Amino acid sequence: MNRNLYKPAIWLMWLALPITALTYWRSWDQLPMRMAVHFDANWQPNGYSSREGSLMLSVGVVAFLLVIFTVAAHAVRVNKPSAAWPVLITFYLALILFWFASNWIVQRNLSGGSPRSALVRAEFQNLSFPTSE
Repeated sequence: MNRNLYKPAIWLMWLALPITALTYWRSWDQLPMRMAVHFDANWQPNGYSSREGSLMLSVGVVAFLLVIFTVAAHAVRVNKPSAAWPVLITFYLALILFWFASNWIVQRNLSGGSPRSALVRAEFQNLSFPTSE
């Protein structure tokens, strides 16, 4: 049974490519022409790209990872079958992590700052602090 599911699980990883493109496609008209794509330790943008450049970078990195992961997953299955599933799970986790980072960049650029900044400001304004009289 495991043997029959492994190859489809490898090819299922390739859904990461259209999902990444879909993230950009759904918000393409709302994305700024100049997108923040790199951030410093304080989460302030310090690297910018066009939205086309950001899309190409995201899709290109996902495509590169998928090619490497597909070849490596097949090689691991042939050379050390007992490690095949743990390696495949690690590849899935890496792709999920990259998708979250890519999606975060899109969301941050849509909001003009941190995706949480408007929510945090609204919550902070609703706080009432006790005053000493």
